[in-house]
Amino acid sequence: MTPAILRAQEADIAIGSLTPNTGGGGPFGPNITASHKRVADAVNAAGGVLGRQIRLYQENSETNPETAVRAADKLISVNKVSAIIGTFSSSVTLGIMPKCQSANIIQMCTSSSADIPIADEKGLVFNFQPLSPIWGRAIADLVLSRGLENYALMALNNDFTRSMMDGFIERVGTEALVQDPFYYNAGQSSYRSEVTQLIEKSPEAVFIPSYVTDFTAVYKELYRQGYEGAVITISLSTGDQFKSTVGAAADGVIHGFPVPALSSPAYKEYLTEAGLEDTGSVQHPFGTAGRDQMSVLLLAMEKAGTTDSAAVAQAIWDVTTGEGKKTVYNVADGLAAIRAGEEINYSGASGSIEFDAEGGVLGRDFQLSEIQDGKDVVIQRLEY
Repeated sequence: MTPAILRAQEADIAIGSLTPNTGGGGPFGPNITASHKRVADAVNAAGGVLGRQIRLYQENSETNPETAVRAADKLISVNKVSAIIGTFSSSVTLGIMPKCQSANIIQMCTSSSADIPIADEKGLVFNFQPLSPIWGRAIADLVLSRGLENYALMALNNDFTRSMMDGFIERVGTEALVQDPFYYNAGQSSYRSEVTQLIEKSPEAVFIPSYVTDFTAVYKELYRQGYEGAVITISLSTGDQFKSTVGAAADGVIHGFPVPALSSPAYKEYLTEAGLEDTGSVQHPFGTAGRDQMSVLLLAMEKAGTTDSAAVAQAIWDVTTGEGKKTVYNVADGLAAIRAGEEINYSGASGSIEFDAEGGVLGRDFQLSEIQDGKDVVIQRLEY
């Protein structure tokens, strides 16, 4: 064996972690980053994958597609990564996709735009988040069970929320809308005219899917204009930043999103790994997905016996999807089983982790909560 071949075999496996550590995804990115690192560190301590160590290169997307494209170019051209994982917003995932497709790079994301599977021409993108029309349908099903009958809708103008509105309308029906839905742009100095338009026909409820910064400003305007109906949004908009900004006025806001199965062994393992106590409430929904992304990627590489993207993409289905296999809840057990010649089915901390033919995750619990006394109180959960 020549020294050059030996060096190639012993080279580290480079993986890019491109996460939203600031910007709109800032409340979630650090948990994703930490999860990637914990899994990589644990695997390296146990000898690596394919006899090689994992070298993790971390970049901050800033939840900004222009920043993310520059970071992806560095990860691909300079760091020579085999995969880029951890992208959050749909605009970032779609923004870097041409570069990843051109370089035959695996992508793993928690993005929800329905355009993602369309843009993936090579079958290299695996989405650990349900598409946003599914969010819309699930949230609609949950709020319909509360007896709400008519709605006005407006949303942030992006891929994520536009297709979510479509799913919501599909379930509630156009006859339940008091007016045509409309969209607004983020970063406006005022949302007075938009809110006035939203509530001018006194709807029983309003649905406003958005991100935390713009939703906070919109909600303040709803409060100032004295709207007394139900306010429905997505849970991404109602975290600690929102609650601390609006204070007691947050009470009554209804919000929903996909959540981990709290009884899952993998979710409980995640809590321990992250140093969290099991409170019985959802914690780190995107951090759990980060754990699953890195775990699935490394298990697939071991299964494929190579870092070749096409082979790894096929192996991702092999280690996650299908019945009659040994269920594993962490990467260590999965690697041991693969090396013992067993067929595995990885069940993750964020969910069961099975993919459809387009690389979209199947099966997620959805949860609807209401803010009461400054805290999220679960109203209903369903499997979707």
